Amino acid sequence: MTKIKALWLVLMAGLSCSVQAAPDLTRKVEHSWDKQDSSLYQFEQHALSSADGQRHYRITLARPKAAMPERGYPVLYVLDGNAALAALDDSVLAGMAGGDWPAVVAIGYDTDLYFDSPARSFDYTFTPLQSPADGRAYGGAEPFWRLIEDRVKPLVQSRVQLDLARQTLWGHSFGGLFVLHVLFNHPDSYQGYVAADPSLWWQGGLALEHEKLAAQRLEHATAMVVIQRSQSRRSTDTLPEDATRQLALRLSARPGLTVEYHEYFSHSHGSLLAASLPEALRVAQQAGIAADNSR
Repeated sequence: MTKIKALWLVLMAGLSCSVQAAPDLTRKVEHSWDKQDSSLYQFEQHALSSADGQRHYRITLARPKAAMPERGYPVLYVLDGNAALAALDDSVLAGMAGGDWPAVVAIGYDTDLYFDSPARSFDYTFTPLQSPADGRAYGGAEPFWRLIEDRVKPLVQSRVQLDLARQTLWGHSFGGLFVLHVLFNHPDSYQGYVAADPSLWWQGGLALEHEKLAAQRLEHATAMVVIQRSQSRRSTDTLPEDATRQLALRLSARPGLTVEYHEYFSHSHGSLLAASLPEALRVAQQAGIAADNSR
């Protein structure tokens, strides 16, 4: 029996993809979960800067008010933290199934905008570009991964007791590309990976070449992986229509990976950001449980 699960919201045969629109990088955050009175979570913020001083981060820790599990809270790290916090509220969290409530760590940028375009372009991509047309720097995924491992995670662990066998990473678009980069190169960093509409189109599908190079690491990886796709397709995307689904199928063949592939064909690329978060919370509750119980 295959491990991949598909959630079909419309039939593939009837799909008419919308053109993937670029996110509105100038939109200001008007409503944010961490600014509300929450009956379920309490919040604290911390400031960090990159090692070169070029990028500045706002780390928001949402600590559950629910009783702590014996081994600590599971944790969900979310990229594009400003946008993610704006998409969450108590009604979303209250919809979680019974079980341990995860701590939520929103890794955002020190801005009042949903996105810091130059910073995320650097942090979430894994290969530098020669003379990019937009003038931005790319290829900072490894130092960004290191910043999370060496600075964000220790900061969070000093503030709340976590179950380190139940850590999940979520990202959307370029953030989803970064999630796959971590899975391919540092699969032991998390027990759960959620990539929402990952930008596989970037550099002609270079991430899929990195998947091949990661074959040996993935052969021994143990994780829950959820890949989500919207109805949108970038106008310059040269990959096959089903490239995202085929990636999920290949990953499902790895013995230690439990893979789910969900098609949210009622959503555009932009609206999938909010729609994907409840699934990420579920993964945060479940990831690592099987391995933990086998000890």
